[in-house]
Amino acid sequence: MTSSSFSWIPNALTLVRCLAVAPIAWFIYQQQFFAALCTFGFASFTDGLDGFLARRYQWQSAMGAFLDPMADKLLMLVSYVTLVTVGLIPVWLMLAVVLRDAVLVIGAALFRWLKGPYKVTPSQAGKLSTFMQILLVLWILVSQAFEIEGEAITDVIIWLTLILTVYSGAEYVRVWWQKYRQYG
Repeated sequence: MTSSSFSWIPNALTLVRCLAVAPIAWFIYQQQFFAALCTFGFASFTDGLDGFLARRYQWQSAMGAFLDPMADKLLMLVSYVTLVTVGLIPVWLMLAVVLRDAVLVIGAALFRWLKGPYKVTPSQAGKLSTFMQILLVLWILVSQAFEIEGEAITDVIIWLTLILTVYSGAEYVRVWWQKYRQYG
């Protein structure tokens, strides 16, 4: 069997991550935080593994390039909405995260429609924002699962997440505007 016989694995891992979203939401909603933590951790692991495999063995595909970021957005969106529902993060933070992602998706679609294809590359601020968004979910699930008192830590992570989310969203808009103007 050749290495390319396994090129379906990254996309399968992405689909597994998508399937993990509903149980994560259910576990959070039912306040079964240890189960939510384990499932979220597993989903995060599949994200890292599919990316590693795709790059390491050149198993990238157009479907994977589309599905992977959508699976990530779905995981974060559902996690944030559910955490708001159970009162563990503020609504305004969830709205900032959702609005930033909506701006990214709508901005990319508009750019493509108006000017043509443009490969969006994640900025350092975007990567850091995503890291903080994931860290916040992990911290909340850990603190709830193990009954850790850490309100001050939670507040710091929430504010850092908000600042980086807003900054990275503004940065993407600025870069797109510059590219839009360059294309005339």
